[in-house]
Amino acid sequence: MKLRNILMGAFAMLALTACDDYLDVEAPSKQTNESVFRSKSEISTALNGVYAKALVDNTFGNLAYNGLQLNSDVDFSTNINEVSQIDAPKRFDMTAESGTAEKFWNALYAGVEVANNFIWNLENSPIYTPEFAEYAELTQMMGEAKVLRAMFYYELLCYWGNIPFSLEPTYATQEFVLPMTDRDEVYAQIIADLQAAAPLMKTTSAISDGVERISKEACWSMIARMALQAGGYSLRPVEGKTYGEMQRPANSREFYQIARNYADSVIQSNTHSLTKPYSQVFVDECNFIVNSSDDPIFELPFAKETSGEWGYQQGPQAKSTEGVTPHVWGETKGGVQVTPFYRHRFDERDLRRDFVNCFWYYETTGQPAINHNYTAYNGKWSKLWNTIGIGANTTGATGINFAYLRYTEILLAFAEAENELNGPTAEAQEALKQVRRRAFATADHAEMVDAYVDYVAGDKETFLNALLEERALEFAGENMRWKDLVRNNQYAEKLFYTFLRYYTVAENCMTSSSYDDMMEEYDGINWSETFPFSMFWTYIQNPGDKSLYENTQLPLIYIHNPYAASSIPQVSPANYMTNNALPYTPISLRDITGLESSSSDMTWGEAAINWMEDAGYPKAQILYSLYGYIRGDERANIILNVDGTDQRIDPTSYNVDNLPAVRYILPIPQEAIARSGGVYKQHFGY
Repeated sequence: MKLRNILMGAFAMLALTACDDYLDVEAPSKQTNESVFRSKSEISTALNGVYAKALVDNTFGNLAYNGLQLNSDVDFSTNINEVSQIDAPKRFDMTAESGTAEKFWNALYAGVEVANNFIWNLENSPIYTPEFAEYAELTQMMGEAKVLRAMFYYELLCYWGNIPFSLEPTYATQEFVLPMTDRDEVYAQIIADLQAAAPLMKTTSAISDGVERISKEACWSMIARMALQAGGYSLRPVEGKTYGEMQRPANSREFYQIARNYADSVIQSNTHSLTKPYSQVFVDECNFIVNSSDDPIFELPFAKETSGEWGYQQGPQAKSTEGVTPHVWGETKGGVQVTPFYRHRFDERDLRRDFVNCFWYYETTGQPAINHNYTAYNGKWSKLWNTIGIGANTTGATGINFAYLRYTEILLAFAEAENELNGPTAEAQEALKQVRRRAFATADHAEMVDAYVDYVAGDKETFLNALLEERALEFAGENMRWKDLVRNNQYAEKLFYTFLRYYTVAENCMTSSSYDDMMEEYDGINWSETFPFSMFWTYIQNPGDKSLYENTQLPLIYIHNPYAASSIPQVSPANYMTNNALPYTPISLRDITGLESSSSDMTWGEAAINWMEDAGYPKAQILYSLYGYIRGDERANIILNVDGTDQRIDPTSYNVDNLPAVRYILPIPQEAIARSGGVYKQHFGY
């Protein structure tokens, strides 16, 4: 699939639609099936144009997983602005003039329009008939286009709720201002559309490009994902409430049943497994290795030097000087990060913990440095994991694939739907056990898999929370966490406590926090005793065995206490390694840079956090990163947004069971409202 074919398809699709904006009121030129779609090769090329719309930066190439990965108790981006902003979606703070919302809206609808064009033309093609010798190839391509269209619509539904909707191209309907359609109806129609397409599609093993193309299992998986989200809660307009309220559809159980059945179809197909180690799934993607029978069900097929920011926005930062790094991996931004508390949610035996949570980066000199701050790097993807390097002067457009659909998600979706319908049955428990077996060494399975799942399966609510926690540990950086919390009406609670967790640790930087007891009761962690307010580290040679991280050549830092409070080691780095039987060799900064001006000492460095201002209040990153829902001020007030109105609260006495809804819904772009002639109207206080 990769670069050549996708670009050919993208150019070919320009012949099928004269406008890139799906909601443009000017009529596009009409191109009928008399002049297109008369051969399988032509249709295949056109399909690549639909794929191309999913690979651009403003859809799944970057924006959906960077600028629009909303803050949660897992994924986090700080913000220091103390006033309301036009375009800060991660902190729930924006207006209809938001450029981010407009870019995403337009790019998603451009994808919908190209998919609609393809589907309509194929349906009306003279060769789209069972009598055609290669009809099975055409129905497979039809299914691929319908799944891609569902991907675009799924994001629109999650971010906007009720949306303009059509399954036909603009030139076929001549409707240039589509009516707003209720989200439940859109979900139902898209799901039915995929249900009709799936039986005529091929399994992964029958597709030459493997998981870089959409298979029958991927179609089933998309049905399960959409049905699960459709059956859950979402923020809906309600008369008398500025922001609306969280509600489920009346036919919620029907959606959950669909999710359960189609997730089960994927499981029963036995075409995917969790055989490879967790880290290897992402390392293989960074090395352009496609695994078609393991965790990935569908990987977005980006092309090197052309598309995809994966491994550039994720992973540790590597700075460059004038666009060049002193190593062959090139610059990385590392902007997609997690909270510093995320590391503490993993059991110390969890094989995912050390791979995902990264506390270091590289300076322009190639010198490793410690990152101990408001967020940690998400190490699931990084150009640094590539074994041969991608180029010293490279930046984005890495060509690293992203597994848009994973078997892990389907196992946990099955368990969630089954639990909702029938409770924590043996089948639901087994699905969770499969995920945890990969997360722990075989020697730990009796305790951390079997005994753990037996314990959390005591009742429906406990099992659901265990499933959501497992999803939190699995899917950091994959734009799932906030959607999972919305679906289960837990977003408000998790943001409330995320804010207080930051606030508590900030106060403990200077004195004791008034929220220590409250947070210990909620988290089961005494943060004043557990959080590493200072980390102690030293430079070491790369042992080349991937025991610390996947790159085997760049110099490293060894951190004495990444997961616990501690004092500085009382022995030298060399003696420390010997005393603890660690196979690492301390080195000096001069060993790394080769400069006489660099220190030749091998010592412990200390990185201490200070999240408090000298005046005695938390720094702006603590106060304002969740601004649109909960924030603080310089007078020690905590302010909660209650249906559009700021209210000062005392968190220790606030009724957490009655938290207001989070306005995660984005505003409809003002441009779209203007083009609709007033048909589209804002809700949710915009």
